[in-house]
Amino acid sequence: MSVAEEISRIQTNRNTIRAKLVELGMAQTNDNLDKLAASVESIENRGAVSATVQEGDTYTIPKGYHNGSGTVSGVSGGGNYSIQSKTVTPTKLQQNVTPDSGYYGLSDVTVAAIPEAYQDVTSVTAGAGDVLTGKMIVKSDGTVTAGVMPNNGAIDRTLTAAEPTCTVPAGFHDGKGVVKVVPERKTVTPAKSAQIISPTVGKVLSSVTVEAIPEDFVDTSDANALAANILAEKTAFVDGVKITGTMANNGSATRTMDGLTTTSVTIPAGYTSGGTVSLTGDIETALAAI
Repeated sequence: MSVAEEISRIQTNRNTIRAKLVELGMAQTNDNLDKLAASVESIENRGAVSATVQEGDTYTIPKGYHNGSGTVSGVSGGGNYSIQSKTVTPTKLQQNVTPDSGYYGLSDVTVAAIPEAYQDVTSVTAGAGDVLTGKMIVKSDGTVTAGVMPNNGAIDRTLTAAEPTCTVPAGFHDGKGVVKVVPERKTVTPAKSAQIISPTVGKVLSSVTVEAIPEDFVDTSDANALAANILAEKTAFVDGVKITGTMANNGSATRTMDGLTTTSVTIPAGYTSGGTVSLTGDIETALAAI
């Protein structure tokens, strides 16, 4: 026989014993095998009990096992049949109500209301998962059940950029836990390259202050110079674009003309550092000879 089959057999026998003891008022429907064994062990073996009862008297059959061969016989005779009224309170175990000595029988039995300590639990909806671990409840079927809800106490978590979320575990929380962030403010100066501003480990950015563009960086959006307007080999920024100049550097522009055969001079395009245009002595000699 396998272990599972052996366990099943034991459970079946336990249920049979429990059902009979419940019927006899000696056990509860949820008693385990240890309690059932204790109830059976408490049964006294009365063997064959025999008694003779006179009219008007009663005989209380002792609690325990009787082998079925005992007898209770009455003594005949007339007399006053005194009967007794009794009151009992419900208990967890079955009760046998009998008249006291001197009474022939019972006229009535008043069963008091179920004590307040015994509640109707048929409307209970809580299960083991609804009750804290280590705490006990009585389910709607009257069985005692231990809770299995985890007690998480105070959950304390700090959110970071690396872990921006927090999973709150199922179970009981005492209301003292917190989920928080550690804010941080940072300042950055604009640069020629893009910058990624990240928080310090364990913190999150609450704000980023971007400082003014440094003086070395000038807004060139309103510049209108062309390459031809800038000296050759010189550079300048125009609307954000760097331009190399193409304007010729002519240096000092000094020219002469005689006023007779040469009456004008051409100044080449480009930059000149200054200079003069003058008449030669030929014009003065010619004028003096007239």
